[in-house]
Amino acid sequence: MTIRPVLVGAILFSISMAAAPLTVATLSSMPGFVSGGDALIEIRNADAHKHFRVTLNGKDVTDDFHLDATRGIFTGLVDGLKLGPNTLTAKAGSQSATLQLVNHPITGPILSGEHLKPFVCKTEESGLGKPLDADCSAAEKIEYFYRTTDGKFNPLPDPAAKPADLAQTTTSEGKTVPYIVRVESGTINRSIYRIAMLNDASGWDHRILYSFGGGCGAGYTQGELKATGVLNDAALSRGLAFITSTQNVLQLHCNDAISGEALMMIKEHFIKRYGVPEWTMGIGGSGGSIQQLLIAQNYPGLLDGLLPSLTFPDSASLAPDVNECTLLENYGEKAGWSKEKLTAVEGYSTGTCGAWVRSFAATIIAANVKGCGIAPELVFDPVKNPKGARCTTYDTNVASYGRDPVTGYARSPLDNVGVQYGLKALNDGVITKQEFLDLNAKVGGFDRDGNPRAARTVGDMDAVRLAYVTGRVDSAAGSLPGIPILHYRTYNDGMGDIHDRVRDFVVRERLRKAAGRFDNEVIWVYPNGNRQLAAKVSGLAIDTMAAWLDALKKDDSPGVAINKVVRAKPAAAIDGCWSADGARIDEPAVFGKPGKCNDLYPIHLTPRLVAGTPLTDDVLKCQLKPFDAKDYKVSFTNSEMDQLRTEFAAGVCDFSKPGAMQQAPRGTYQVLPLREAMSTRQTGGGDR
Repeated sequence: MTIRPVLVGAILFSISMAAAPLTVATLSSMPGFVSGGDALIEIRNADAHKHFRVTLNGKDVTDDFHLDATRGIFTGLVDGLKLGPNTLTAKAGSQSATLQLVNHPITGPILSGEHLKPFVCKTEESGLGKPLDADCSAAEKIEYFYRTTDGKFNPLPDPAAKPADLAQTTTSEGKTVPYIVRVESGTINRSIYRIAMLNDASGWDHRILYSFGGGCGAGYTQGELKATGVLNDAALSRGLAFITSTQNVLQLHCNDAISGEALMMIKEHFIKRYGVPEWTMGIGGSGGSIQQLLIAQNYPGLLDGLLPSLTFPDSASLAPDVNECTLLENYGEKAGWSKEKLTAVEGYSTGTCGAWVRSFAATIIAANVKGCGIAPELVFDPVKNPKGARCTTYDTNVASYGRDPVTGYARSPLDNVGVQYGLKALNDGVITKQEFLDLNAKVGGFDRDGNPRAARTVGDMDAVRLAYVTGRVDSAAGSLPGIPILHYRTYNDGMGDIHDRVRDFVVRERLRKAAGRFDNEVIWVYPNGNRQLAAKVSGLAIDTMAAWLDALKKDDSPGVAINKVVRAKPAAAIDGCWSADGARIDEPAVFGKPGKCNDLYPIHLTPRLVAGTPLTDDVLKCQLKPFDAKDYKVSFTNSEMDQLRTEFAAGVCDFSKPGAMQQAPRGTYQVLPLREAMSTRQTGGGDR
């Protein structure tokens, strides 16, 4: 303890000042989630002139630390961690501080549950040689590329060489350097990763753009990724590090927990090798947007800002709108319905349901050999191979949904009991009462193997609950309202494309529901087919988010996160759209109201929105209520009402109430599977 004299007016006081406490913290990861046997450590308030000592499990590792004299902070990369718990102790003078570190294998897993089996390695196809072990590991590899003056990336065997057609680039910090890119490749958590940076050390601006790939598949494979896959000019020319990995492509397994874990471990590796970034910005469309939103919700701190394009909120709540297209398309064909009537029931623009059926409806079919990406003899067959790998997104997410104790198969939350298909179309007069009755009597559902059947689908109640509890549904909970989000998309509705514009508003409504506001979110839309405009808007999105994050980084004041995010907004971070001639229109994005942007780019609905679900579209299984004639704008005869009561014997969806088992996620950084999911017996529902 020191005594410092302080002169106030004409009186001299002696104030006792306690020395700041010694602190030890990890910079590379959370202390409980260390991987690879080493960790970057920071020690604060250690007096360099007193005895300073650091031990790991009793072994002296003081020499691993170096003093940053300008900040008075010791940092060091401590290696030699054993698997499991480790104790790091720092002592300086009379003070000491201890940190518990839990080290995990670099092959994982840490959070996402037991590795998927079987699993096909793709290191050879990705140019990394034969796998070194059963976890598809590969040796690290460094390659170089350069940008030519005519805008191409070419291999560069010798990074010291200066080809005649080598371009220069000026980074966002105003530094002009040779446009030579260094690509580091390797495997972490069974994922092939690629890290691209400008080779000139002064070129990296200590910021990261992390890319997430689209799709939603049910594969048991490592995935392929070539080194050229990270040669992203928009990022690298600005001085950003550009990173991605195969396990951050949702088409592989549609498992955002694996994606979040991969990001966590790859970012840890990056920090240990290159240093702590100022911020990390996510980018990616479609399934890439799902990963960004759910990682921000479930693993806060890994991403600082989001650039989701062609947005979907999550795969769990999207599944009904995808798979019920199969039921509606099948019914419409058998009934001989016109496109007008079928479109009114489906809600989407004409052709969108058909696109969903062609692209993603098979992700609930257990015997879908093509979707598994493994040898056919390893795939589930109800007769020949009932214990084979089931090619559904629920089975690739079994750590979240748990297993049915009777069948051993992954539980599924898919459910359409009580859903009144075509309700809005009926009330709008597009379909008749009899057509409404016939549709809902015959629309059917799916069996446990994903095959259409006459009876409706009954979701497993444990799976429904766990989808919410484990964070597989984007509830806009936790830190999501306090992070900058900029949606930007081409307008694809008129093409019968699955990437419909309404999803941006679904996310916005979930933010409003969770936080009472959504001013941390911006929505942009522009026409499809104009490549020059698309490049302009994409670049503007990166620059706008970068400016937003830079301003937010400078604000170290206390207070509510969303208030800080809103204060940091740059001028360009406002809702708007671009017309076909490239003119920008600044206008609040509002669902269902007239406006220039909505006139240019009309918003369509989904099968569940037509059936009456709220705009949040977050109900996996609805609560039921008795049939009530007051809910309809048409009058039913007594016999028709009897028919409805027969069709909906248990009741119809009551969308004025939350969904069955609907709740916020249990927490962040949950380790799967939850203990309760492993031991809980099936409590009701679920198709056997």
